Amino acid sequence: MSYKIAQAPFLRRGERGALMSADVLIAFVPLCVFTSAYYGLRPVFLVLTGLTTAVLAEAFGCLLMKRRPTVSDGSAAVTGAIIGMLVSPLSPYWLPAAGAIFAIVAVKLPMGGSGRNLFNPAAAGIAAISLCFPGFFFNYPDPGLGRPLPLGEIAMSGIPSPASQLASGGQPLYSPVMLLLGDFPGPIGATAVAILLACGLYLFVRRSLSAHITLSFLASCAVIAALFPRASGASAGSVMVELCSGYLLFCGIFMLNDPVTAPRHWLGRIAYGIFAGVLVMLMRFFGRFEEGAAFAVLLVNAFSTTLDHLGWYVLNLKRIKRIRERRHSQ
Repeated sequence: MSYKIAQAPFLRRGERGALMSADVLIAFVPLCVFTSAYYGLRPVFLVLTGLTTAVLAEAFGCLLMKRRPTVSDGSAAVTGAIIGMLVSPLSPYWLPAAGAIFAIVAVKLPMGGSGRNLFNPAAAGIAAISLCFPGFFFNYPDPGLGRPLPLGEIAMSGIPSPASQLASGGQPLYSPVMLLLGDFPGPIGATAVAILLACGLYLFVRRSLSAHITLSFLASCAVIAALFPRASGASAGSVMVELCSGYLLFCGIFMLNDPVTAPRHWLGRIAYGIFAGVLVMLMRFFGRFEEGAAFAVLLVNAFSTTLDHLGWYVLNLKRIKRIRERRHSQ
């Protein structure tokens, strides 16, 4: 009798992993359409550059390492698209390509490829290019330009984003309506707040997103923002600006829900989301950059298995006690 060995990750069926990747890529479409309304086709080409580079890097890497190609599961495409989504519309095309190559070649493939990586490859790629090229990564255009950005090389100084204004001690002058409609400078796929929330709902209905992780993450960020407001006025205004600025919301929907690096059990997922939220806010308050969510994701990835085991232990504590009592009585 012959058995078919499924591709990793083994926690779900292989077909399910491909469907989850497809759901994420579908969710990126309205985000690209939204940003193209402000800046033209340049942001779309940046996302496609990251996606294509990641797929080619994984295919070439599997060929060199004499492994079975794994691009069909869509994980490489998702990694490259996430990196493209989080760069600035003013970025040169080599920036998302560099992030995608680092994510695949330095983080994903050396750990065994699809389903075996200990750290989120997209988060690693974003962390690498934000560290090496902050001048490109955090340089955002004014959404009120009223004309599309050129498709070729561009040399344009941007304006401060709400996250940058908070980090420098300034006061962002954006109303809640402007924040929800994405009328503020920021990464390609992270400013359309209303669309991001709709994408999160879509992924939740499709069971490609864990509400335990996303809601606990956003709740912990909101509590810290309310307790330690950086924007003047009511604490609600500070919470709104913190959650909508940078790529915090994008991180809670797309990056933390990576099925390979996230915990399996619901209690571990809640602890994972809370821990990630605390780290993200600490990065914002004391970090070098205006947004450090990618670094927080990598840090919380290192504790994912521990949180999962602790969550399982707490959920099964009564059963464990009964088993121990039976053994002791014998």
